[in-house]
Amino acid sequence: MIESIRRTVYQNQEALVTRFHAPMRALARRAVRVWFNRARLDQLLCESVRDFPACDTIYAIGTDGIQVSSNVCEASIDRVAYRQDLSDRPYHVTIPHLNNAAFQGAFLCEVYVSRLTQCPCVTVLRGVTVGSKILGFVAADLDIDLLSALQTSEDNRGHQFAPDGRANT
Repeated sequence: MIESIRRTVYQNQEALVTRFHAPMRALARRAVRVWFNRARLDQLLCESVRDFPACDTIYAIGTDGIQVSSNVCEASIDRVAYRQDLSDRPYHVTIPHLNNAAFQGAFLCEVYVSRLTQCPCVTVLRGVTVGSKILGFVAADLDIDLLSALQTSEDNRGHQFAPDGRANT
């Protein structure tokens, strides 16, 4: 089953990245101002979580894979998640790529099973930068089932992704 989900997400990767590019960019630009203040970073994530349909959890991680914020969900904040080591997550293998100052934009990692929900999910990440220096990344864990529901419920604004992998425009 997970392989089937991986294929579907891979086929729709471009449309998903396009869908989350603008909100991730806006979040990263705001996060740079509060990056070193955990309380304000958590507050920003709380204010932003509603901008990410199909999002289970939103958080921030350093370039070393250590979480620098709480886990923020629409209904709760898990402060215990702060400082957890996420370096073994599927997206950590991409951090050297993301740490490249030439990389710009959102990045979608491989499908994996969430530790929190025990369901398949995918994480979209965006670098938080000051000039060419990368401070870390904002991350949104997206629920695969909710993404499917989003696909069928959104209007035709170019944010949908189709079974054939092309963005609907």
